[in-house]
Amino acid sequence: MPVLTGVDLLRIQEYVFGSNRLRDVAAASLAVERATDPQAGLRLPYEKIILAAGGNALLVFENIEEARRWTADFTRRLEDELAPELEAAIVHREFQPGGLALAWLELQKDLARQKLAREPSAPQLGLSVTASCGLTGRPAVDVDEDGTPVGRRVAALRKYRSLLTNRWKPFLPAELHGAPQWQAEFPLELDELGRSRGETSLIGVVHVDGNGVGPHIQRWLERSGEAPDDEVMRQAREWSEDLRRLGETVFRSLIERVAACVIPDRHGKSAELLGVPEELKFELATESSKVYLPLRPIVLGGDDLTLVCDGRIALDLAATAVRTFEQQRVRHLGERGGDTNITACAGVAIVRSHAPFFRAYEAAKMLCASAKKARREATADPEAAKAGWMDWTIGTTRPLASLEDVRAAYRAGKYLLTMRPYAVTDVSRRQNWTWLDLEVLGPGTQGNATGFRGDPAWVQSRNRVKQLESLVRSGPDAVKRQLAIWRATSHGLQLPRSLDDGGFVGTATPIVDALELMDLHLRLERPAKAPAASHGEEG
Repeated sequence: MPVLTGVDLLRIQEYVFGSNRLRDVAAASLAVERATDPQAGLRLPYEKIILAAGGNALLVFENIEEARRWTADFTRRLEDELAPELEAAIVHREFQPGGLALAWLELQKDLARQKLAREPSAPQLGLSVTASCGLTGRPAVDVDEDGTPVGRRVAALRKYRSLLTNRWKPFLPAELHGAPQWQAEFPLELDELGRSRGETSLIGVVHVDGNGVGPHIQRWLERSGEAPDDEVMRQAREWSEDLRRLGETVFRSLIERVAACVIPDRHGKSAELLGVPEELKFELATESSKVYLPLRPIVLGGDDLTLVCDGRIALDLAATAVRTFEQQRVRHLGERGGDTNITACAGVAIVRSHAPFFRAYEAAKMLCASAKKARREATADPEAAKAGWMDWTIGTTRPLASLEDVRAAYRAGKYLLTMRPYAVTDVSRRQNWTWLDLEVLGPGTQGNATGFRGDPAWVQSRNRVKQLESLVRSGPDAVKRQLAIWRATSHGLQLPRSLDDGGFVGTATPIVDALELMDLHLRLERPAKAPAASHGEEG
């Protein structure tokens, strides 16, 4: 009797982000990816693999004995070769020919029960060991090339570092049209992400996740209950391949956006990343003829994408990823088995460059969930309910902090000093990312003098901007009174368009969101040729 086998790798995020070195994080992610690779990890012919991606696999065997033999071999290689210390839940379910879809539905329940009922491994580590891994805190078994004592997992990941270049090379542009003398590369060190000399370096951890993919698959399975096994396998492979291509298309769009803004510096000896406003452009790390793009992919698993980048471009990349997502179509997962678009939400944690990686990733995941919740609750605006959304935070969150804890600093009595999350796609409602980015923060497209970064009345008075940020905590009446005072000397002074003199939309305001990003957010586009505005100290 044929057997359906489900494989689910466990605690992947903890495994990938267990180190604070970028090269270890990238290597661990590749180890997880190769563990369910058909050739490198599963070692099974095409006809036995229904799908394999993102740390999950669905396999079919001729009988239970064959399934168990493969499981014994796979779990041994997983521990000894592929990804030491990474655990897996594996279940088998026999089915009658013609019952593949129904068996798949039941297998999902089996996997859920298996993960809940499993007894976690608790080995007695460290006996007779005199050194701990400098990265994970576990017993050290070796010394890395920089002299750091490392544990078994980190030591085993060394072999993947040499494979990283080949894994991501197909995504690199063949030529940087704005700087053809340079060859693009992805960095393996945090300091190669675009750090500016003499400034606090910020990185962005961006997590993007498709909306409703699980329910789409569940409904497809329920529709396929009586379909022939061959047809179920064919459709599953097709939508799985479409999801894989979707993730790759999204990531390529980010690379193209960054690469289009790489230019030589004015001396021609280095390269820099250009954007809007031009004052926020920054130098890129270079080595010989290579220039390191200020981003590094970490996880690329279909509708699940995680990357680390320079903090100044994190929000631009997140918004671009969400917009690109909804332009792609996936076969068989739409209503009545047709094609469908998959939208996505994003969470962005902007933290100091050497903040704990795992905590930054957990914050990005929490913020992505916040964006998804806002999307579900946007029932008053059908367009917004279908859109992709984005949420972010600036600064490291404390361990186990909830979203309510993070947002507590943005509450002042009955007023909310943020309007996050924002819909990313340009929906009819005012509360969207384009509105915040172009109109409230500014400058607008083609150098239009809009927003706090485009209107000279604000650009030329940082004291006024700082005072406004504290005024909003007292509510709209305080903002109105101060605007009236400022207008005595600055006729025509007004808040960015779409905001009245109080600066609030209901009981919330986007002003703090915009002002926090004034010196941080770089929009990746070529600025209009215009003289840079000066920064005076008019009061």
